[in-house]
Amino acid sequence: MRGSIASVKTLGVAIVALLTAATASLAQNPPNRPNLNGIWIPGAPPPPPKSALCGEKVDAFANDAVERFSAGGAKGGEKWITFEQDCGVQHRGRVSKPTYKPQFWEEVRMRDIYANAGGEYEKYADPQWLNVPLGVPRLLQPNQIVQVGEQMFFLYENQNQFRSIPTDCREHDPVLKYDQTVNGLAVGCWQGDVLTVTSMGFTDQTWLDWPGYLHSNEMVVKEIFKREGDILIYDCIVEDPVMFMEPWQMPQIRLNLNKTPGAQLMQDVPYNDRSLGKLSDPSYRG
Repeated sequence: MRGSIASVKTLGVAIVALLTAATASLAQNPPNRPNLNGIWIPGAPPPPPKSALCGEKVDAFANDAVERFSAGGAKGGEKWITFEQDCGVQHRGRVSKPTYKPQFWEEVRMRDIYANAGGEYEKYADPQWLNVPLGVPRLLQPNQIVQVGEQMFFLYENQNQFRSIPTDCREHDPVLKYDQTVNGLAVGCWQGDVLTVTSMGFTDQTWLDWPGYLHSNEMVVKEIFKREGDILIYDCIVEDPVMFMEPWQMPQIRLNLNKTPGAQLMQDVPYNDRSLGKLSDPSYRG
């Protein structure tokens, strides 16, 4: 009888150990979650054609103009002579741009015009020329994603930055969400196979994009990740109740999974002096 009881106890301990191991495994690898691990590079093919929107027509016209110029006999670096002018016109011509309340458009215009002027206009300078990190969402999509259970790590080649993001749908910390940082406080939440990362607690020192697109410290950024095969779709929606008339849907970015054996994330210099007085090309923007 004692031997039977001992056997039962041993079996019970084994079952508990198995259940504990299984629970730990599920914690590390929640079921039905897409695997976003890997290095992701821009350039994935666009979705199937559909009826073109106005913004797509504008971008298509600008892209076609750039391609015709590049193919028109220019050699070597000569084809980049008008890179700034061409791409600047194309970028500003996008229909998808923040819709500011009327009282803020003049401020946007001044920042765009005097973004790299310096001197008496330094208050309008692009934060990048003042050595302020790009910040979210201007930093755009991560170059590498490391996914461990209910935690995501976004790695960037831009100044070797990283973001550590819980993905358990928790509430934002009631104190930290009011901090003012360049990347904000992020929390992720899975809805089926789609991950939405919501960030808040931003400083107003950064820009959304280089044509002077400013924002307030009440900005909220929602980054949406969806994997389709070896393609990662990155969407970003910016809300700013202080400055925007409506949320801004940034242009979608499609990324390919880097399948090169042994591929590694490239290291960037941790600090690159971009101050106005040290610009190698004072007319450079973007």
